[in-house]
Amino acid sequence: MEDIARAVDQLAHKFHAVLDNPADAIVCGCVCYSSSIPGIWEGMRQYFLSVGVPFDVVLFTTYDRQVEALLNGSIDIAWNGPMAHVRTQKRTTSSSFSLWSSFSLGCRDADILFEANLVVRKDSAINALEDLAGKRLATGTYDSPQAYVLPLHAMPKDLLRQVHVIRFDRDLGKHGDTAAGELEVIRALVNGEVEAGLVSAYMYAAASAADKEKLKIISGVVPPFNHCMFDARPGLSADKRAAFSKALNAMSMSNPDQAKVMKQEGITKEWVAEPSEAGWDAMRDALAEEPNVPFPPPLDTPAKHRFASLEVRTIDGFPAKEFVRSCTSCIKRPQELS
Repeated sequence: MEDIARAVDQLAHKFHAVLDNPADAIVCGCVCYSSSIPGIWEGMRQYFLSVGVPFDVVLFTTYDRQVEALLNGSIDIAWNGPMAHVRTQKRTTSSSFSLWSSFSLGCRDADILFEANLVVRKDSAINALEDLAGKRLATGTYDSPQAYVLPLHAMPKDLLRQVHVIRFDRDLGKHGDTAAGELEVIRALVNGEVEAGLVSAYMYAAASAADKEKLKIISGVVPPFNHCMFDARPGLSADKRAAFSKALNAMSMSNPDQAKVMKQEGITKEWVAEPSEAGWDAMRDALAEEPNVPFPPPLDTPAKHRFASLEVRTIDGFPAKEFVRSCTSCIKRPQELS
């Protein structure tokens, strides 16, 4: 009984220390792309507090706003998607002042070797990438890594100049996390509005069997890439970075409470402490010519683009439906779908 009382007293002391020193808390930002996010990150917050790490969370509506908050010191760590991760590094990299470089603190196992697909209708006569010339290609929103930026970057420029692109801009600023644009891509494919489309492997796996009866994947088009990353702001102390990383990587699927939060965040087995930065090289190449400025503009606009033609489809007004969607990187793996 004395051991239990001592443990309870130590835990209470940790919580009081956090409450007495709120300025010491590590503040982490994440983008609120669905109604499930506040609950997931409240679970993360409670976990960090339970292991004695002062921790708080700030929710953002867009990745661009989150990156700015990280760089101006409003938050200490940002849970960034691949575009935001690369942009953070570009904004903070300096050959002269390494002090002002950001720090990569880890990601989920689900973020490693993320896959995107070129999907075509079976009746389209498209059997290889070069057959896309002269065809209509549906894409997700212009800031979607998996349904726009990286697949198009992987295609030859000469081929793109022969492709008619129909882009579904949905939930801009969330970098494709809601997958709303990808849902439109699948719909357009099934309805015969386009011959080809770009979606993540997760979204294609989640499509209905009836829809996939009409579709097939052209393999080998988009190399796998890494997705999200925790980015720490330049100047964040080594002690705080170490405390965050130690607590994060101590989370275990063997603990039911921790496992619940980890699964909600899309983890299969564990957090990855030191993922290879090479997994984001394709995104670095894709954004190499992008202006290194806050809130960068789209890579393509109807007035200036890389294609035979570009049609952008948006939603007029506010959609009168419940805003509950799933992140493409948090959808169950194909073997879990049943």
